[in-house]
Amino acid sequence: MHQNNLLFDLYGTLANIHTNESKKELWKLLAVWYKSHGALYSPWELQKTYHQLIKEEKKQAALRHPDYTFLDIQQERVFEKLYINKNISASPVLISETALFFRTVSRTHLNLYPGVRSMLQELHTHNKHCFLLTNAQAIFTIPELKLLRIIDCFDGIIISSTEECAKPDPHFFQTACIRYNLEKNDTLMIGNDPVTDIEGANAYGIDSIYIHSNLSPKWTSAPKSTRLIQNGSIDQLKKLLLS
Repeated sequence: MHQNNLLFDLYGTLANIHTNESKKELWKLLAVWYKSHGALYSPWELQKTYHQLIKEEKKQAALRHPDYTFLDIQQERVFEKLYINKNISASPVLISETALFFRTVSRTHLNLYPGVRSMLQELHTHNKHCFLLTNAQAIFTIPELKLLRIIDCFDGIIISSTEECAKPDPHFFQTACIRYNLEKNDTLMIGNDPVTDIEGANAYGIDSIYIHSNLSPKWTSAPKSTRLIQNGSIDQLKKLLLS
């Protein structure tokens, strides 16, 4: 495809991940973590308060961004408020460590799909510019990009929590294009979700490639993408992007 600016989704497109934030063991261990830093919670109280704070943050984000149709929050604020509620002043380092502990315990696996790293490297050798445009929490995702050893493969990274805006909102795509001076007709979205990735790209007016993976939602109708890869083949994606 002729476009030189490539916007990649992350989870389900480049990386396979599974998390479970409802398992009892997570909240037991997180309660121990908070207690070890002076904030005493029972696992049940911690889980309940966490979800209440998530709702409050979403309401505040909606007030800050009345033009956004799809919002996100900065989850580190929730981890910080869980300390504040128990009269504990948490440093930025402790908040980051708490978020990383939460993510590590809730995550059951994380790996790149075969061929992703070499694809990203080869795209650069053909003067393609690779950007990450993902609905995610930066406080989780930046460490995971380092763990996957692909953080240096991108010319720019846009994460929904940082922007408090998420795909498929056209504002999110617009943010990426304005920040990195990308022309619409030279920009392509690649993702595994027919709604967030493909409908979002369509709403903003850029071409897209849908790649079906193990993490893709079930189809209710064929994704309205410019091109379609049904078998999740990264090799096929690479050939298409270089064609």
